[in-house]
Amino acid sequence: MKKLWIWLVLAALSLGLCGCSIYPEQAVDGTPWDKHWEMMGNVLGVEAPGDDFRLLENNSVLTGSATFYASWVTGEAEKWTNENDKEVDLYPGQIYLMVYGCADAAAAEEAKADWMGRQEEIYQVQQVRTATANGQAYELMYYRTDSEQNPYERGITAFGLYGSYVVIVELTCTADYTADEEAVLLWYLEGCHYAPLTD
Repeated sequence: MKKLWIWLVLAALSLGLCGCSIYPEQAVDGTPWDKHWEMMGNVLGVEAPGDDFRLLENNSVLTGSATFYASWVTGEAEKWTNENDKEVDLYPGQIYLMVYGCADAAAAEEAKADWMGRQEEIYQVQQVRTATANGQAYELMYYRTDSEQNPYERGITAFGLYGSYVVIVELTCTADYTADEEAVLLWYLEGCHYAPLTD
């Protein structure tokens, strides 16, 4: 169903880099650090999203690497059978967040370009533009899907760099999702607070 995200998670977990969760006093945007934010290792904290999104999972504590993954969903789940004949919950809207640690900033730039290229191969990309949210720069890729194996109709993915980390945020939507996905994604990105870099 989400081949790109499966590839991302598996590749990320194979890194084997060390990560930890330490609360800083404040984010780089000057906001006092809130321990109620959803922590993504020691890289960033995420405010609770709007539009009735709720946390589905945060696997950052399960990884022994500098890679952190979480997702939020909105709406009521419907059962859907994927290409592996496995029944899964399908939500009208889902936000995926991955923070992927690389060896250095140059490696992060290379990984970001690679993932953007992979997404262009998988989806029908409609537009790519730059945006800034809470002081952080992103490239936004707007896409539609055409695969019968993918129940999602469209989405937007934000690709960002923060030091030696690649930050990828994807909002994917079914045909039943009626909210303005661009506004929802940008609001979510405004709620991403980055911790000061320690290297």
